[in-house]
Amino acid sequence: MNVAIRYYSKSGHTETLANAISEEMDVPAKPISEGLDEDVDVLFLGSSIYGNSIDPAVVEFFNNLDVNIGCIVSFSTAGIMESTYDQIKELTDLFDIKLSLDEFHCPGEFAGINAGRPNKDDVEDVKAFVKDLFD
Repeated sequence: MNVAIRYYSKSGHTETLANAISEEMDVPAKPISEGLDEDVDVLFLGSSIYGNSIDPAVVEFFNNLDVNIGCIVSFSTAGIMESTYDQIKELTDLFDIKLSLDEFHCPGEFAGINAGRPNKDDVEDVKAFVKDLFD
């Protein structure tokens, strides 16, 4: 199975989760600025909420896709809002890519809210999430 990990992170919180997934899957985590260069069965896609929306760089990532993706698994952090799942779903629907119903989301620190998140427990939780996906 060909697996890839891509993420967009301004503060490093989503990158923290991407690196934990990387450790669990033994696959490098790369920023979305490093597009995909081959077809993948599973793409772990990390994002966050900035100003009530995903960053335009995530939309650009989708616009630049020129490979086949079997399924995307969304993971995200956010200081105030819930996950990015619904916004990623709009993109996967538009580009006719399957989105897993399973997602991982945890709070990220923002302006003193959720201080220290994602924390060690969040990192262990995302690793367990990944392990459960493939059991």
